[in-house]
Amino acid sequence: MKRIVHLGMYSAALLGVALATVLVVREGAGDIFGMLLTAGWSLLWLVPFHLLPIGLDAMGWRRLLRDEPRAGFPFLLWVAGVRESVNGLLPVARVGGELVGVRLLARRGIAGDMAAASIVVEVTLTLVGQVIFTLIGIAILAHYVRDHALIADILVGLLVTLPVIAAFVMLQHHWGLFQFLERALKAILGRHSPWAGTMARLDETVRQIYRRRSTLAVALFWQLAGLLMGAVEVWFTFQLLHHPISLAMALMLESLGQALRSATFVVPAGLGVQEGGFMLFGAGVGIAPDVALAFSLARRFREVAFGLPFLLAWQGAEGHNLHRRWRARARS
Repeated sequence: MKRIVHLGMYSAALLGVALATVLVVREGAGDIFGMLLTAGWSLLWLVPFHLLPIGLDAMGWRRLLRDEPRAGFPFLLWVAGVRESVNGLLPVARVGGELVGVRLLARRGIAGDMAAASIVVEVTLTLVGQVIFTLIGIAILAHYVRDHALIADILVGLLVTLPVIAAFVMLQHHWGLFQFLERALKAILGRHSPWAGTMARLDETVRQIYRRRSTLAVALFWQLAGLLMGAVEVWFTFQLLHHPISLAMALMLESLGQALRSATFVVPAGLGVQEGGFMLFGAGVGIAPDVALAFSLARRFREVAFGLPFLLAWQGAEGHNLHRRWRARARS
């Protein structure tokens, strides 16, 4: 089963790369890369700029962990960067970063149930924030385009996701997400899980966080602020490419692009999907296809330039931890 999943993800990645390559060649690779060369080294400004939306997300996460003094903002900023880099650059279907985040929090000395619960709630708030953000993007797109069929398709896609998000929230509130997973594993494996008590504690910790309504509201505010700052990053990227657009257009591209990548999470890094989405949504507001592809490639550059240092730092931390364990065993 594991081999089938990996094969499917690698196949999706290859198809995505092929699609992105076809789009670039069809729209004129020379013109697209010419825009990137014109921007030149100024594109490196996107790397530190991306710390702003990541930092706002980390502010919301910090609010959920307000009773954990070891979860300071600088540490959570680093973990948030690692989470995004793992999800964006590795074939983990956008869930591996969350597992890495739990591990890093636990190694910091934060209780495992609080670490896992905070990430589950934070991911849930991210989904809620993305729905609000997507609705704003749809409203902006509707202002620019007369193709009501496109708007209707996007709305249908959003409406399909709403029951899933609602079920995810209800599962956490009433049935217990982790105990539900435990029962599912029992049904598949045919035996009791050795983590029964742990799962119950995890679900209770999740419920405790949800009882703090003011905390959830503040965390959601920071999530939305991070999404809006992502739109400013889009606007800034077009400025660097010497094809300026309005902040409203940037917000539309960011919101609908984020929604599309979330909906196609099985495709590693949204390869091909991101490029096609930016071309489609950009065409609705008058952005030429080659400009949209140049923007997508500039974003790919930022993702790699931003993510690789975080991945290397994470691997360095894991290696240091492994070395300490070896030394402790040698002493014993």
